[in-house]
Amino acid sequence: MWRILLIILIVTSSLTTAALSAEPVKEKPSVGPAVAVVSVQESFLIEPLAPAVFAAIAKTGSQATTNALFVIGRDYVVAAGAHMSKQVTEDLYKAIAARTKKPVRYFVLAHHHTGYTYVDFDFPPGQDVLMSWQTWKNIDAEVRKPEYSSLFFNEGLTLKPGGVSVVLTNIGKGHTNGDVVIFIPEAEVVFASDLLYVNSVGYMGNGYMTDWLLALDFLEQIGARQIVPGYGPVSGTEEVYEFSQFFRDFLTAVLQHIERGDSLEQTLASFDLPEHHDLDGYDQLIKLNLKRAYNDLSDNFNP
Repeated sequence: MWRILLIILIVTSSLTTAALSAEPVKEKPSVGPAVAVVSVQESFLIEPLAPAVFAAIAKTGSQATTNALFVIGRDYVVAAGAHMSKQVTEDLYKAIAARTKKPVRYFVLAHHHTGYTYVDFDFPPGQDVLMSWQTWKNIDAEVRKPEYSSLFFNEGLTLKPGGVSVVLTNIGKGHTNGDVVIFIPEAEVVFASDLLYVNSVGYMGNGYMTDWLLALDFLEQIGARQIVPGYGPVSGTEEVYEFSQFFRDFLTAVLQHIERGDSLEQTLASFDLPEHHDLDGYDQLIKLNLKRAYNDLSDNFNP
C-alpha cells in the first residue's frame, strides 16, 4: 500500500510540474483605482480582488487566525471564513459595512475544529450560516449550541447575490471533514481557507492526509487566477503547487518511518525536513502535524 501511495505522490508531482511549466502566466484582473475606505477594525487587511470581491487577510498579531472573504452582490453580501471569534466576526462585518449598506445574507463557514466553542458561534442575527453537512455535525456536537439560523448542504450549492455567482463545493475530508471551497467564476477567484497555506507548514491536527492531497489537486484544476489561502497573501496556482510539494515531501518522509517499523516516539525523535525549515510555523507545528500524519497513515498502512 505504501509503495502505491509513494508512486502516486511522485507521478502526480511530475504531472503538475509539466502542466505548470506549459501554462502561460495569467495576470491579475484590474479592479480599478484604489478608493480610500475608513474601517475601524483590527483583524483584517482588506484587498479588492475584483469589483465585487474582497479578500480579508488576517493581520499578524490580531485575533484573526485565518483569512476571510466577502462578495458584494447587487442584492446582498456573502461572507466566508472560519475560526470566527466574536471580535473577529465584528471586525469583518465592520469592514463590509464600510464598503456597502447591503445586508450580509449568508455567511459561509468553511470548516470547524471540534472542541473550540469560542469560535464560529457568535454570528449576528438576520442571516443564515451555510456549511457542509459534516461541519454542521461538528457544530451540533459541541457543548455550546448555535443560536443562529443555519443551512447545510451535501455536495454543493450556488448563490446568486446579483451580478455574480458564488459556487460552494463540499470537498469532504481534507484539512477537516467537510471543508468548503468557494469559487467566484466571473472574477476567477477561489477561497480555499485552510486547505492552502502559503509559505507555511500549516496546521494539520484534524487533517486527512491523502484526501488533502486530492483537494490540493482540485484547487489547481479549477483554473482560478487568484486564490485566497487560509494563511498568507492572495496567491495563484504556483503557491498551491509549492504547498503540495511540501505536503508530498512531508508524507513521503512519514511513510518511510512507518515502513521501517518506527514507533511514533522514534519518528518524533528523529524526524526532520531540513529543506523546509524556512517555512513559517515549522518549529511550532511540525511535531503536532507529524503525530496526526503518522496516526492517519498508519491506519491505512498495509505492507
